[in-house]
Amino acid sequence: MNARKKLTMLIRTMLLATLIVSFAGVTSCEKKDSPPVPQPLPAKYTIKGVVLNQQTNLPLSGVVVSMGVLTQTTNATGAFEFKDLTTAGKYTLSFTKTDFFSSTYSLEFQAAAPNHTITFNISVTMVPFVPGVTPITPANGGTINITGTVPASLTIPAGTTVTDKNGQTVTGSINITAVTTPNIIAGQVNNPGVAVFRFEPSGLQFSNPLPLVVDNPLTSLYRFTNVQLEYFNETLNVWEVKGQPVSFSSTTNKYGTSINHFSFYKVAFVITRSYLGATEEVVNVIDNVIENRSVTPKVVTSIAIQRKNGYIFSTPLNTLIANAGITGTENINKLKAMIEDFIKPYYGNNAALSQLAVVSDNISVNRTIQTDYKLVTTGKQAVDRNRFTINLTNTASLANIPIVIEVHSAGAVSLFFEDMHYTHGTHGGGGGGTN
Repeated sequence: MNARKKLTMLIRTMLLATLIVSFAGVTSCEKKDSPPVPQPLPAKYTIKGVVLNQQTNLPLSGVVVSMGVLTQTTNATGAFEFKDLTTAGKYTLSFTKTDFFSSTYSLEFQAAAPNHTITFNISVTMVPFVPGVTPITPANGGTINITGTVPASLTIPAGTTVTDKNGQTVTGSINITAVTTPNIIAGQVNNPGVAVFRFEPSGLQFSNPLPLVVDNPLTSLYRFTNVQLEYFNETLNVWEVKGQPVSFSSTTNKYGTSINHFSFYKVAFVITRSYLGATEEVVNVIDNVIENRSVTPKVVTSIAIQRKNGYIFSTPLNTLIANAGITGTENINKLKAMIEDFIKPYYGNNAALSQLAVVSDNISVNRTIQTDYKLVTTGKQAVDRNRFTINLTNTASLANIPIVIEVHSAGAVSLFFEDMHYTHGTHGGGGGGTN
C-alpha cells in the first residue's frame, strides 16, 4: 500500500471516530422528558349530612333522603352523602321516616372555578309523632283542649255533620287527634307559629266552622302584630295563607280563628328574612401538602381539614329583646324561646351555639398526583349572615316594636388545588387532577 492510500484510510478512520463521538455527545445532552402537565378539572360539589332524633339526640338510621332523582338512606350513624355533583345552584333535600314528621332542607352552591371542591355539611333533626286522641261525636259537639307550650282549644259545634276525604258521611264517635307539632318544613322560608297543630283523621270536612282559640304566649301587654292562619299543603309541601282572619282579644289575651277541615294548621306571625352576604374564613387544611416521589401516579380520594360548624346570634337574645324595649322577665324569656324555636328550622332544627364550633372532617376529592409532583391544597369557608325581623304591638299604646335578629352560620367549604413540580415551580396556573 502506497503512502497516499495509507493517508486516505487514516483520514477516514479519524472522521468516523469524530462522528461517533459527536452522536454520543448529542445523545448524552438530550433533555429528559418532563412529566405531563396536569390539566384543570371541573368543580365538584358535595353535600354531607347527619340526621338525629329530636327526642333522644341520637343518630337516626333508615331515613330516606331524597334530592331530585337521587335517593339515599341514612346509615347506623345517621349519615348520608351526595358527592361529586357537577352543577352549582339550589338543592332541596327531603327527609322521610315512618312515625316521624317529614322535613326538608334547602341550600345553594355558588358556581366555582375549575380545580375547586365545594362541600356543604348539614345536620337535620327529625321530630317523632306525639300521640293525643280524643273521642268526639260531632252531632253532640264538644271541645278538645290542646296542651302544649302554648295552650289552645278546638270546638266542634253541636249538630255538625262530617264527611271523609272521599266525600262519604261519617257518623257516630270519631277519635280525633289534636296535638301541637313542629313547624314541619326545615330549611325553607316560612313563618313561625304562635302554635302549630296537627288535626286527624286528615281530610275530614265539617259542615260548621270549628272555632280554634290559642293563648297569647306573652302577657297582655304585648301581642304579635301580623298574625294569620296558614294551612300546610302536603301535595306542594308548602304553607298557604288561609282566608279566615285571626282576631285578638285583649280581654282574654287569646287569638281566635276557625277551620273547616282537618290537616296541619298554623297560627303564624309574619317575619321578614334578608340575606346580608357572607364573609370568608381560612380553613385549616391538615393535608395541605401531599407529595408523590414514587415512580407511579398517586390517587388522592380525601383531604383532612378543620372547619367551622353551627350558627350563632350576633347579639345575645336577652340583650337584643331588652334593647327593643320589651319589659318583664316572663316576656323576655318567652320571646327568647320562641325566637330560638323559629330560627332552628332554618338550620336543621339544631340549637344556636355561643360561638361557631371547630370540627375535623374529611372532604372527598378525586385528584391524581403525577410522579415528582406535590398537591398543595388551601381552603376557605363562607360564614353566611341572615337578618330576621318580627314585629310586636304594645296593646296599651298600640306602638309597633320591631325586633331584629342577625344570625351568622357556617357555610360551604371551598378547597383550591395546585399541582407543583419539586424543582420547576407551579405548572399551568393551578392545573391538576386526572384527564
